[in-house]
Amino acid sequence: MTLIMASLILPIMSLGGCSTARGYEGGQRAAGEVARISGDFRVTAGAPLSVILRQVDEQVLSVGERSVDVLPGEHRLLVDCRIAETGSVSRHALDVTVLPGRRYKLRAELAPGLRECTAVILAPVH
Repeated sequence: MTLIMASLILPIMSLGGCSTARGYEGGQRAAGEVARISGDFRVTAGAPLSVILRQVDEQVLSVGERSVDVLPGEHRLLVDCRIAETGSVSRHALDVTVLPGRRYKLRAELAPGLRECTAVILAPVH
C-alpha cells in the first residue's frame, strides 16, 4: 500500500511543485536581505515525523509551499507537528526573530518514547 501511495503522491507533488512563499510585499529581494524558514513537505509518504509550516504572520501557506522568505525581525509562526505512528497532530505557535541571509528549519522536540511532540523550535541551518 505504501508503494501505491508513493506512486500517487510523487506525480502530484511534481505537478504542484514545491515553492517558497514570499512573506513580504514588493518585488523579490536578494538572499542576503531575507531569512528563509522551512518546514517539511505536507505530503510525506511514510515519514515518521513531519513538522509542517502552516502560517507566517497572517499569511497562510498553500499546499505546495513548505518554505517562506521573510524580512529580518520578529515573526509569528503556526506549525503542525504530526507523528505517523500515533496519528497525533499538535499545533504550535512560535514567536521567532530571524536574521538576514540566514536559513532556518523547524524541528520537533519529542517526549520520551517518541510518541508525542512536546514543542517545535526554529533551528538555524549551517
